[in-house]
Amino acid sequence: VLADGIASLPLVPYKIEVLTGDRRGAGTDSNVHIVVYGDAGDSGKRVLDGPGNLFERNQTDVFGFNIIDLGDIKKIRIGHDNAGFGASWFLEKVTITNEKTEQKWFFLCGKWL
Repeated sequence: VLADGIASLPLVPYKIEVLTGDRRGAGTDSNVHIVVYGDAGDSGKRVLDGPGNLFERNQTDVFGFNIIDLGDIKKIRIGHDNAGFGASWFLEKVTITNEKTEQKWFFLCGKWL
């Protein structure tokens, strides 16, 4: 229960794995964001950032978020802000794991964003 007396939903750890395709120029230096939609709600817009050079050709980048339990994940919306040189990005796939239940969802893309 929060200080205002309103109960909050428990947070669940989710792992988001993003695979950039193996194509010439596939990587991007743009700022990438994602929204995850489940039958119990959505994650809100989350920026995927961290140390190192992210979203490079044939590379898997892993991110962790604590989010309310989204239930069965139905869809994602992923994109970028077109910033930087060579902003276009070839997204191969996204894998989302509920680390509490170990359930996984796979979203195949295989195209330029």
